[in-house]
Amino acid sequence: MSTVLSVFHPEGWPVNLILISVGFNLLIVGFGIWVWWRGAGQLSLAKHIGLAHERCVTQFEKLPIKQGDIVFLGDSITEGGAWQEMFPNASVRNRGIGGDTSDGVLARVHQISSGKPAQVFLMIGSNDLDVADRSESEIVANIVEIVEKLKSASPKPMVYVQSVLPREKDFRVRVESLNIAIKTAIAGNAVWINLHQLFLDKSDGAILNEFSNDKLHLTGEGYMVWREAIMGSIAGHP
Repeated sequence: MSTVLSVFHPEGWPVNLILISVGFNLLIVGFGIWVWWRGAGQLSLAKHIGLAHERCVTQFEKLPIKQGDIVFLGDSITEGGAWQEMFPNASVRNRGIGGDTSDGVLARVHQISSGKPAQVFLMIGSNDLDVADRSESEIVANIVEIVEKLKSASPKPMVYVQSVLPREKDFRVRVESLNIAIKTAIAGNAVWINLHQLFLDKSDGAILNEFSNDKLHLTGEGYMVWREAIMGSIAGHP
């Protein structure tokens, strides 16, 4: 038969109640620290992404686009492509920035349009669905405005809007819906390139494992598929 601890604190509190009270307070303090740490970590990550974006934008400001250039514009998926090596006979410029969203591209699109490039290959929207949590209508509106600003350059560049690629299966519905909306919205103003179908695992809607090692970014094999899909559209390249 167990014995209940009944020793009393000098002020009259049973020891077992004191222990429960201390434990409960420690739990509250611990939870508060966890909430603070989580929030601080998120703020730190957002700040890190913001500073990295600023560094890229200011660098691009010093290295302006020139008339006749072919520009790859987008987020980290574009940034990761060795475009100049993939298209060595063309004047290619990589203007992808890791973590970028349609808002970010819209804010810096003047750097592209002011240089009067010959072609622009745009892919943006994946981070809008995740990091920025933008609505579909907001993303599409931004992309339409990006295209319009590019097309306002004289001489007008050929603008190619490339579909958002598959990622984890949980994103399947949103990605596919977004691609349909973008394709409809830019019709008549830009060339639509459906890369999505080339990377799709039709069994679950995720990106195929052979093309990505993190369900988002591309491996070398993935970039070769992308290269093959657009090769015929690259000016000055056989």
